Amino acid sequence: MAYEKLYKSVSCTADYRFNTYSRLNELEGASNFSLILASAALIVVSFVVALYGKNLGCNEIYITIGQNCLPIIILALSILVSAAKYGARAEKIHECAQSLNHFKKLLKFDIEDCNFSPSADNFKRHATQYSEIISKYENHSKVDSISESIRIAKLPLIPKPLIELLAGIVGKGMLYYFYLSMSLMSFAWMFFGIYLAIKGVIPC
Repeated sequence: MAYEKLYKSVSCTADYRFNTYSRLNELEGASNFSLILASAALIVVSFVVALYGKNLGCNEIYITIGQNCLPIIILALSILVSAAKYGARAEKIHECAQSLNHFKKLLKFDIEDCNFSPSADNFKRHATQYSEIISKYENHSKVDSISESIRIAKLPLIPKPLIELLAGIVGKGMLYYFYLSMSLMSFAWMFFGIYLAIKGVIPC
């Protein structure tokens, strides 16, 4: 039945948009954290150089390379995060998902109403309303639909918590792990600088 296909399409799109909302919120947090940690690392290592520069010896070259590269990385991250506007986009896509959910309830009520006439005009009206809702917002990403497909997959041999975990890992998207890797790199470099300073101060 055409109405059932339309209802399924609306339901799936709403789920995808909620996944997009979650993904964009996580990107907002991950991107801000990576910027904060990179800035903190730059400040901490600057203090290390100022206080213990004479004790770094031949290892100072590693600190110098990091000091020159990290500001460029911070600038690139700042431009990327500023242009992406994850938070604002998340709110808009959440608004879309809520509108679709509301429309889904109305559509379900019409389908189950015994007095409802499933005419071509009524179907066209509902399909047009659906198109108008999704046309006002950005589209979800392919990763959002893949994540939902994993979540609803019927795999009796795999525990449900494991499926949810896999769907969550996939649903974050590659960009999330890029920000995570930037954070880990900044964290490692900061403690490398501290380690070199301690190593230079404490006698062997």
